[in-house]
Amino acid sequence: MSSNVIFLGATDNYPAKFTATNSKNELIARGLLNHTDKVSIINSPFGLSGLPATGQTGTREGIEYHIFPKNGKLSLIKNIKSIYKLLKEKRSKAQQNVLIMEHSYYPFFLLYVFFAKRLNYKTVVTITEWHLYFPEITPVKRFDFFVFDYTFGYFVKGIFPISTLLEEKVARFKKPVLKVPILADFEMLKPVNYDIKDESAEYFMYCGTAGYFTVIQFIIKSFSIFTARGHKQKLKLVLSGSAHMIQKVEDLITQEGLQGKVVIEQKLPFAKLLEGYQYALALLIPLRPDKQDKARFSHKIGEYLSSGRPIITGNIGEIEHYFEHKKNALIATEYTEAAYADLMSLAANDKQLANNVGLEGRKLGETTFNYTTYGQLTNDFLNKL
Repeated sequence: MSSNVIFLGATDNYPAKFTATNSKNELIARGLLNHTDKVSIINSPFGLSGLPATGQTGTREGIEYHIFPKNGKLSLIKNIKSIYKLLKEKRSKAQQNVLIMEHSYYPFFLLYVFFAKRLNYKTVVTITEWHLYFPEITPVKRFDFFVFDYTFGYFVKGIFPISTLLEEKVARFKKPVLKVPILADFEMLKPVNYDIKDESAEYFMYCGTAGYFTVIQFIIKSFSIFTARGHKQKLKLVLSGSAHMIQKVEDLITQEGLQGKVVIEQKLPFAKLLEGYQYALALLIPLRPDKQDKARFSHKIGEYLSSGRPIITGNIGEIEHYFEHKKNALIATEYTEAAYADLMSLAANDKQLANNVGLEGRKLGETTFNYTTYGQLTNDFLNKL
């Protein structure tokens, strides 16, 4: 059976913004397009500044999308009305109608559930975080996260958790569950023949937001230990974030005496970012031994794997369910700067091992995290709701 699938409020102004959430939902949508007639993405009613009053509509990768304007106090109300109108127009009489959602502010989540019931849509929620595990959240957000995390499952027909821990968390709702892990497009990026002879031309790479400052600090301090051993490789940090946070990272680099050895890059075109992955000695994705990282499964890992270069990470959360040290990843047994520096040294000293680990990681990704495989699985799951 074919379904009419709409992602509602699950993305952040897709495709105008490049985020992990947008990338993952696009891959789920593209996978479904191979098995259903139409998939649409309707963004949040909070909208995006600079758009015309009618918003923006278009098609990307075969997916129809709708972005709403943010141009005044009444725009939110107008956008909510537009969402209801779109859902009504897109409703199919011949097919099953499905809304796929993610965490939204609780009143908006309930509003979406109301729209779904009124217009005869079945509802599924994708869960990529246990939101109460976020550190340093305001009391208002904490209350919203608490209510959402512990009640959302009572209002939906199915759930897509990203990790084993989240799968266990949502079992309380006794609803159909399909674990949808990280996904990647393994046709988008191909491995290159890595044979760089000059150590000073080699680099490790980390891509993320400067908001994860403690992780970036950990990487820089680990790299400082690595360079103190006489290695010549550099560290590339591809960062997004405020000028204040970027400056904070630059100050730390100076503090550690790593000027010229650590390079910050911002706003890289996507093609350049992918090229950066392909030519990295290894790709860094440190995982902390805390509840947040145990529940998560970083979308970035899927992109890293597709490059065919080895990842350096920790044996936390989903890593222990899929990866093996020195086979398809380089895995630290403890979250210490010295342990990660040791893995950098291992990659630098044994290029053949690094190359083999990277290619095996890609093989794992192609068979386990390929978005095309999950297109069939998610379609079958939706048909059974």
